[in-house]
Amino acid sequence: MIFEQEYIIFEILDVLFFDQKNSRTNNSNRNFDAISFRYKADTTLNTHKQQIELSDDSICYVPSNLSYTRKSKKDKLIVIHFKAFNYHSEMIEWFSSENPEKYRKLFNEILDCWNKKEVSYKNECAALFSKILSEMYKDNQPAYKNKKIGESIIYMEKNCLRSDFSLAVAAAKSFMSEPYFRRLFKKEFGMSPKQYVIERRMEYAKALIIAGYFSIQEISELCGYNDQKHFSAEFKKITGVSPSKYGYNFNEN
Repeated sequence: MIFEQEYIIFEILDVLFFDQKNSRTNNSNRNFDAISFRYKADTTLNTHKQQIELSDDSICYVPSNLSYTRKSKKDKLIVIHFKAFNYHSEMIEWFSSENPEKYRKLFNEILDCWNKKEVSYKNECAALFSKILSEMYKDNQPAYKNKKIGESIIYMEKNCLRSDFSLAVAAAKSFMSEPYFRRLFKKEFGMSPKQYVIERRMEYAKALIIAGYFSIQEISELCGYNDQKHFSAEFKKITGVSPSKYGYNFNEN
């Protein structure tokens, strides 16, 4: 889910407020993404695969190029239209926060900032949107079934981009041997701790490549690799293309 992504590269296109009743709209193949916060809602979204019921305080992501129908008895919301450059879904995604007040405040602030269009408003809106995405990420961290490995996972999340990251140290955070930790981790996540770390590193690498500020050598170091060739091999194994080809394909698109 987009709410579970730590690194989203985006461009805001518009911020809008809607307050509608007894409405029905058909949306077809829009070339932008949308995240909305609903203050008051009795709304149904229908795609060819999904039927989603949205109520008060719900947060919803609609990806680009997805056709859907929106039917509302009431629908009061703020929506942010944007382009996401390193994430795409084929499905509508949504959740309800246990602390909706913080989202009301942030969505109100970004709408106000966008409408006023004061000096550097796009930068300020980007900062607010980053804060919204950050809060969504925090609110959608998975609840681990096995509490024994919680401290180890926290350590991995904080240190997996370090070149000196150690799985043995991660296991020790939960007072267990490395082999036992690997077994529990794979049972929890369906993959080995090593594969999990590699995938986290590659997600970060893709975001850095798209940003365009770093050389491949610099990116490999920022992702915890001392050997650029090793980094490039891991990247191609995950994405199917080399780091330089990935950047070229993105720029062409």
